[in-house]
Amino acid sequence: MKIRLILYLLFISVFAFGQKVPSDYFKEANRFYDEGQMDKALDGYMYIVENHPRNELYPRALYNVGHVYFLQKEYKKSINAFNRILQGGQDEREPSGGGIMSDPYANYRHRAALQISDCYYELRQYDSALYYLALSDTAYPYLTDCGNAYAENDIRTALRYADIYQKLGQPDKAIEKLLPQVFNTELVSNSKIIAELKSLLAGKRKLLVKLDEAIDGVYSKTYSSGRGTYERYCIRWLGVEICFSNHFYGSRYTKENVIKWMRESEFYQMVAGL
Repeated sequence: MKIRLILYLLFISVFAFGQKVPSDYFKEANRFYDEGQMDKALDGYMYIVENHPRNELYPRALYNVGHVYFLQKEYKKSINAFNRILQGGQDEREPSGGGIMSDPYANYRHRAALQISDCYYELRQYDSALYYLALSDTAYPYLTDCGNAYAENDIRTALRYADIYQKLGQPDKAIEKLLPQVFNTELVSNSKIIAELKSLLAGKRKLLVKLDEAIDGVYSKTYSSGRGTYERYCIRWLGVEICFSNHFYGSRYTKENVIKWMRESEFYQMVAGL
């Protein structure tokens, strides 16, 4: 599983003069990390964790300890570090300190749960990997102000679920997690979702007939959000509800158009070609 290197997203530049302070250790550890000197980087982050638990850099240093252990394949030590984050009271909305294209929030517990999931994945303990992935998706959901980032996270998370379920020998569960993303194309590409489903659906019978029946039976649902209510058109196929987003269509978002767009989609063409 590809590991997201989010270490840089949590870095901040803090300069101090005179006596060496936690920010000096943090800056020095960052430099060692960039140079690939992981043991020295770990020493710097650990100094803050062990000696300055109330310093503002503590949660960042603790996260980085877990991340470096992961890179060193010390998975049990990595899990212990990240579990300390899950048990802590860090502010998920603390500014990440990254650039304009970075996630605005630190998302400490969300990221820690993901990394624990990755640790168990590497240890081939897939039940535990699934448990912590679900935690990152439910108890500690991803926070951002960017629609593109949310869409990317939805697709990335669906692919993670699908991978783990396949490792557990549950391909139908993998399909169930992927299907809600098949029309998620307004903001990001979902080609990986389509490719994974093509493999998982191969050999199943009468898929196109069932999909046409589902599209002919498209129905409307009303959702509520902080900005009011909005409508989405959905279908039910293979026991899964699949909705077509309405972010950018305005007055063109009609039942007739949604049916047309569904049949023009990459997903429909993939099913037709099976």
